[in-house]
Amino acid sequence: MGKEILRDWQKATIEYVFAQPDAAHFYLSGGTALAAYYLNHRASDDLDFFSEQDFPTTTVQRIAGGLRTVLNADGLRYSRLHDRRQFFFTHDGEELKVEFTRYPFRQLEPVRQSGTALVDGEFDIAVNKLMTITDRFDPKDFVDLYFLLPKYRLPRLRDGVAEKFGVRLDPVFLGSELMKVNRVSALPKMILPLSIEDLKEFFSQQAETLRAEVLE
Repeated sequence: MGKEILRDWQKATIEYVFAQPDAAHFYLSGGTALAAYYLNHRASDDLDFFSEQDFPTTTVQRIAGGLRTVLNADGLRYSRLHDRRQFFFTHDGEELKVEFTRYPFRQLEPVRQSGTALVDGEFDIAVNKLMTITDRFDPKDFVDLYFLLPKYRLPRLRDGVAEKFGVRLDPVFLGSELMKVNRVSALPKMILPLSIEDLKEFFSQQAETLRAEVLE
């Protein structure tokens, strides 16, 4: 696990979830997985557990009930948005979010085993992040891609999106989505140095790389 990334409650949650026999099909993904197991670039609070197969809500409700005890939480709130089961634990005046999501897309690379935890591959997270920015605006996604794109170039990630999600991102559309970075006015708590100006310049350059394809 990455140093200075995972907080005690996150470590306890990860350990507890992967100790449950009926949670064997889950893997940790999202920003916290990326920060803690790969990049060590920023702080991240929420825990996102994905499963390619469907699962009964009662399964994750039981797990959440056990977590409430493990975390010594004062309260537990549940919400569901489509296939996303979200649990909010109240502890010392802070709300801690743990999400269990049906994610019916096959992974492009094997999951990584870290201790008892199963962690999504870095390339899969990168592909997911590129797809995610076309569906929402969150500065964290741009920050994550800023640190991922030097390793996984934009054409490779677009190919990954096509393979994983069955759609190819139109260059005009993707360019406009990348330029949403201009709306960023604040960054998450960073561990590695990054300025808003550098972030905006980087994605402006990324969008520019799509111009040649548009003009073909």
